[in-house]
Amino acid sequence: MRIEQLMYVVEIAKTGSLSAAAERLHVAQPSISHAISSLEHELGVKIFKRSKNGAVPTESGKAVILKAQEILNKVEELQETVNIEHSLLKGRLSIASIAGVSTSVLPRALVILKKKYPGIELELIEEDTRTIKQLVIDGKTDIGLTLADDVDSKLMSGHLFTTKSIACVGKHSTFARHNEISIKEILKHPVICSSDSLRNILKKHGTPNYLIKSKNLEAAKHIIAQGMAIGFYTEMSLKVDPYVHTGEIIPLDISDEKIEVNYCYIQLKTHRSIASQEFIKILKEQISYFQRL
Repeated sequence: MRIEQLMYVVEIAKTGSLSAAAERLHVAQPSISHAISSLEHELGVKIFKRSKNGAVPTESGKAVILKAQEILNKVEELQETVNIEHSLLKGRLSIASIAGVSTSVLPRALVILKKKYPGIELELIEEDTRTIKQLVIDGKTDIGLTLADDVDSKLMSGHLFTTKSIACVGKHSTFARHNEISIKEILKHPVICSSDSLRNILKKHGTPNYLIKSKNLEAAKHIIAQGMAIGFYTEMSLKVDPYVHTGEIIPLDISDEKIEVNYCYIQLKTHRSIASQEFIKILKEQISYFQRL
């Protein structure tokens, strides 16, 4: 039994004729006729009733055709897998990410990608949303992981996950034993906040006292742990945060505002490499894993 025999069977079933199948497959009709006869002899069943009007599957033939299609589908899946492996063997993938993703789901996704495709060359850039958009538009990075806001018409985007903002205090804070805190209470203390949308929300409730305006969220955690300020991080990123796990930082729900943060990936519409598609697939799997934690 050969793969081309199965292809002939499926094509004849689609067209209803050996001559039509031969024309579509660019094979001589006698070759197809001989291949089908050989397969019928090997299987011990008649697959088609042939006449001047065409070829009609027998009852046994219908089962053969169904299995033939399933086998061809599996062969196609195998070929796609081989193509992906080959294309990623010496591929390069540049990813630009904001801190909310790079400190949560991204590291684990990159580890899995590198283990699966050890030959791939990875580049990771951490920037703000505006800069990441421009890097993708200019073709300087393959994928951007950003906040989901207005997307440039040159770009395509896909939803990654939605999470909520959490207030963070040091373990010696008067709020450390609380489960939640209001923004009005937060505004009585120095704050660290790098998100423009979050700054606008704080402004609705009063005048924030910004201790620093650093975009380095990891450096800010040390300041929060020392009790010098209250900061804001996403619930997703705090699930794997070492400061939280050691009790240096205490996460608190914000009681008077539900602040949700949406993340997406962005790419040029004209450039979607197999490497980038495989990475996004792995990233989404890791997001599902983190959401179950």
